[in-house]
Amino acid sequence: MQHPRYSRDPAVLLQILAAADDVARTHFERGVQVRNKLDGSLVTDADMAAEAVILEGLKLHFPNDNLWSEESGESAAAVHGGHRWVVDPIDGTSAFVEGLAHWGPSLARLDPSGRVLLAATSLTRLREVWWVHEGRAYFGDTELPPLSSGAPPVLYIPSGLHKRAQLKWAGKARCIGGTAAHMALVARGSAMAVFVGPDWHLWDVAAGLGLIEAVKGVARRASDGAPLQLLADAGAPFFAGNPDVVEALLTAGALGPKP
Repeated sequence: MQHPRYSRDPAVLLQILAAADDVARTHFERGVQVRNKLDGSLVTDADMAAEAVILEGLKLHFPNDNLWSEESGESAAAVHGGHRWVVDPIDGTSAFVEGLAHWGPSLARLDPSGRVLLAATSLTRLREVWWVHEGRAYFGDTELPPLSSGAPPVLYIPSGLHKRAQLKWAGKARCIGGTAAHMALVARGSAMAVFVGPDWHLWDVAAGLGLIEAVKGVARRASDGAPLQLLADAGAPFFAGNPDVVEALLTAGALGPKP
């Protein structure tokens, strides 16, 4: 069987991602125009330009797939029950605006059941790319091994967690960028687990969940510990990462009410 890194779909995806990276990097280097969306979140000219590149590439190479992107919404020609791409042109827009490093495009192809078939996340400024295909995860050209207990005792958390909850965790808690970056770094073994707060969208987490699942990690709802269902549980807070660590976080009640 042909190795996935040399098959058509991952090669095309990585080419599209590289083109979006080039556009976003150019905007980052020359400065960006920022505005607030109706929900109060930020959007920049770089988000829009990177999204245009990604959608153009997907329409060309995957003409029968539905497209659903953060800034443009769902494709007008969406076909019920078909394969779907979910696209975040720049995950971590706040980090991008603040001049930090952990931001970039994240996109995933889902089958009608919500299974991640193909996905990639890029940290544009660091020139690092994670991708997953047919249940195998890669960091650049290197296939990632299963998660181990040797990862640093780090839990990635949302930047606003302190406003709504109290965290019980003996290790370090970090927020270094967007959700996609946090999940990709867990898949690489840079942290033990990640907590993703409420109100996430498919484009925020699909690629990261595909990566974590491919390295034998788990994702479980914070509310009751049940396995996370990507489509049915949209927006539900969850922990993901090393199975033993996720279980320990849930058992210990790592998130409590804000005092």
